[in-house]
Amino acid sequence: MNLSSVPKPASLGGGRGLEPAENPLVRHALMAAAVVVALAFLVLLGRLWYLQLLRGEHFRKLSETNRIRLVDLPPSRGLIFDAEGRLLADNRPAFYLAVVPEDVADWKTLGNRLDNLVGLTPEELAKARKAARGAPPFKPIVLRSRLDRHQLALLETFRYELPGVKVMVRYQRAYLAPHVTAHVIGYLGEINRKELERSSRAKYRMGDWVGRYGLEQSREQVLHGLRGARQVEVDAMGREIKVLKEAPSSRGADLTLSIDLDLQRAAARALAGRVGAVAAIDPRNGQVLALYSNPSFNPNDFITGMSVKQWKKLVSDPLHPLKDRSISGMYPPGSTYKIITSAAGLAEKAIDLNTRFFCAGQIPFGRRYYKCWAYKKGGHGHTDVHKAIRESCDVFFYKTGLRLGVERLAKWARAFGLGRPTGISLAHESPGLVPDSAWKKKRFKEPWQDGETLSLSIGQSFTLVTPLQLARMTAAVANRGRLLTPTLVKAVTPPGGEPVPEPEPVTVKVPIKAEYLEVIAKGLDAVVNEPHGTARRARLPGIRVAGKTGTAQVVGLKFEKSFGKEENVPWKYRSHALFVAFAPVDNPSIAVGVVVEHGGHGGSAAAPVAKAVMRAWFGLPQGPVPEFEPQALPPSRRPEPETPKDQKKPGAGA
Repeated sequence: MNLSSVPKPASLGGGRGLEPAENPLVRHALMAAAVVVALAFLVLLGRLWYLQLLRGEHFRKLSETNRIRLVDLPPSRGLIFDAEGRLLADNRPAFYLAVVPEDVADWKTLGNRLDNLVGLTPEELAKARKAARGAPPFKPIVLRSRLDRHQLALLETFRYELPGVKVMVRYQRAYLAPHVTAHVIGYLGEINRKELERSSRAKYRMGDWVGRYGLEQSREQVLHGLRGARQVEVDAMGREIKVLKEAPSSRGADLTLSIDLDLQRAAARALAGRVGAVAAIDPRNGQVLALYSNPSFNPNDFITGMSVKQWKKLVSDPLHPLKDRSISGMYPPGSTYKIITSAAGLAEKAIDLNTRFFCAGQIPFGRRYYKCWAYKKGGHGHTDVHKAIRESCDVFFYKTGLRLGVERLAKWARAFGLGRPTGISLAHESPGLVPDSAWKKKRFKEPWQDGETLSLSIGQSFTLVTPLQLARMTAAVANRGRLLTPTLVKAVTPPGGEPVPEPEPVTVKVPIKAEYLEVIAKGLDAVVNEPHGTARRARLPGIRVAGKTGTAQVVGLKFEKSFGKEENVPWKYRSHALFVAFAPVDNPSIAVGVVVEHGGHGGSAAAPVAKAVMRAWFGLPQGPVPEFEPQALPPSRRPEPETPKDQKKPGAGA
């Protein structure tokens, strides 16, 4: 049989007689598939190389960060005590609701649960997330502060439903005698971005509180403390399961003040219902014993949160309760300035102990008469410096001032610390004003007039002082010529350490003979203790007090008299009442300066305030609190609206 004759089977090529491998289309398709598979493997190998070798360390760290976190430990502030060790500023725990964004899978669900549990609205949540934009995702966002116990219980009970939610505990400032010490201790505010940029990141973070006023501001560096950190391991819910390392925070140093809380309270009671300030200094060492300004405010409101309405009410109050009148209030010194005129006259030999001027109740000068306050009773007659101080004779000081001239009066005012800040460690201290001819030329483009010297010599004209400057000036007389820089802090105590006393105050010697200061001191003694003295109300049982009254007009005498009776003069046109004092005369341990705005007379309105403070200092029982006179306050502050029937409008005439 011939094999060539046997027919071949039909091929897969559709009968065209070709093998699959020989089919070009099939061969090309197989090759393309092989290339694609090979490229895919190459891509996978490349990605594996990238992840494992090139970025392996980076992703390992990310993984560790996700499991191990660094928790910030802010410090608590140092405590503040008064001179007797009574706590004035404390720290109290406060609970905050926070969330770690990285641990939140569903913000909508979380928001709904928090709304149901603690009433956190979607708007609050969105606002907090927006404020934290750009921050690391593992940094907690504070959603609400000051959680109450009921809210805390709910959050702990349903914690398993709240991934990323944390309850944080921070120490919050609490002021224990808020209204009495507000202007001295001050208050806190949350740090802003500019402050944060200027400060060390190791010390401050966004959300920290810093001093904004008072000693909280001026002693911020020692009160703030040092922050710490804790390295913790967390689970998938963001809950801490293990503490790996911890560097605890360090509390700020404590401050012990020279301020005596009893004196502060005595000043507050005596000034209740009035506007003014008190400053008391120990003339032996310059330590401030009391520094109070009325009206005051509650610094705790700045910590717990203040509504917009509360803030507007506070800043728009016409009596400016945020202003510390004891160091920022500037007032004409009135007759308390006669201490300066006496010192200048004696030191410059314009007068001596035998100098006598006759007071007929007024003196002519230029085209007018300058009156003494004793004008109605015919004046003081023949008057020497002792009698002039005791009875506050204006004519004696007019004539002394004319002999001195404005330049020498200004020189001695500055020598007693007027016209510049005292240097107390509080911000916003006013310098006051000591005018001279150069000042007037610069300020008004006019030469100084001799008639202005007459007003200047009795504490009117342009001179302005603060209550603290008055107390310091009086302390210099009490200690016979040492002008001390007032200090508020007695000691700083670091955590776990011993108290470190503050440096001694700066002392400047007033360049005046001790015998002249002795004359002035005896004159001030006579003001309180001799017949015809103008401050007999300031006497204390068993304690000899020296003092000087002052009444500073705020409008012209003619205008003031246009209202007729004194009680008809509107509050804002009434004279300021001033009083300075020191005691005991033989061994002074306290010097006081008091100003009662629009209080009328120094002897009746300001002297009782100083007396109350000195009573507290010497441990004497307090007398009756000075009567509250509704008319002594502006209409907006009177307890009940009233309009005296016989009160006349300014300029209406007598």
